[in-house]
Amino acid sequence: MTPSAEDRFNIEVIKLLLQIAWSDRQLTHAEQLVIFGLGRSWNVPEPELQSLLETLRAGGSLPEPDIEVLRTRPDDVLEAARALAVSDGSFADSEKGMIERIQARLGAS
Repeated sequence: MTPSAEDRFNIEVIKLLLQIAWSDRQLTHAEQLVIFGLGRSWNVPEPELQSLLETLRAGGSLPEPDIEVLRTRPDDVLEAARALAVSDGSFADSEKGMIERIQARLGAS
């Protein structure tokens, strides 16, 4: 079954959130809870979520999110990214820098 536009958007946001969380080279428990809580609430297929997590745990490269899909709703993307970045109680410089780069790539103000 082909994913709907909404499903595809949600999967791409999850990919992006994992990249943000991993930008400081650690995935905290709080970050993992936020990402997988969102994924499950958005009905992202569990095998997709687990595959992304296993890739990260194995030290593999995370798949790049589709920026064109994310550009359809930049405000939603940035809101999720900012929420994730502070979920572990800190806002690392690497996370801040990554959000600024995402904002620029999305063409958002």
